[in-house]
Amino acid sequence: MSKHGFFQITQKLFLRDGDLLLVLRDKKSGHGDLPGGRMNEDEFFNDWTESIFREVEEELGTNIKIEVNPVPIFVHKHRVNEGNHPCIIIAYDAKCLDGKVNLSDEHDYMEWVNINSFDPQKLFSEYMLEAVQLYLKEYA
Repeated sequence: MSKHGFFQITQKLFLRDGDLLLVLRDKKSGHGDLPGGRMNEDEFFNDWTESIFREVEEELGTNIKIEVNPVPIFVHKHRVNEGNHPCIIIAYDAKCLDGKVNLSDEHDYMEWVNINSFDPQKLFSEYMLEAVQLYLKEYA
């Protein structure tokens, strides 16, 4: 008999400024990343956007003002590099309203890329690559 799996939840933002999309690179793994991250246990029964905004503040600083559409645009599977945990990506559409990114030490690279010409294969891999390709196919 198979048993139920336990999966972590990571909320990721496709953060846009017009045709530009913010992409990051994870310092530890060297893989492409998007703003957002894993939900903490104590955040699960609260409003999930609180978890998103906590992660955004941790990763992008307090100088950037964003608007997040709370309705997910898609759900995708993922495997967290650290510990290899199976994870569910919940993807959201977000807009940069004002301010500047102040990158945390979790990431060592960021770029605003044009969604019409960006090739995600140079930066992303595995399930995150699939998620970014899915996004670009739908929204570019």
